[in-house]
Amino acid sequence: MMQLIAVHDRAGTIIGAVLDDGEHPTPIPVAPEDYQLARIDLTDEQARLSLDELCTRMLVDSETNTLTPIYKPATD
Repeated sequence: MMQLIAVHDRAGTIIGAVLDDGEHPTPIPVAPEDYQLARIDLTDEQARLSLDELCTRMLVDSETNTLTPIYKPATD
């Protein structure tokens, strides 16, 4: 399973991250003071996105340890 290891602020904005495929050694980012480190299991849809897309389109929900879109599509 692909995981995102992300450093984020309290609002969930990702400031640094790496992808971990579980097969290759991955450097683990270090969270500076006032930031948090999250290890998040990616859905199949999220795993198809590039690291850049994950970091710019998603926020970390620290309560559920999941990613949520920054922009939600408007519904009628």
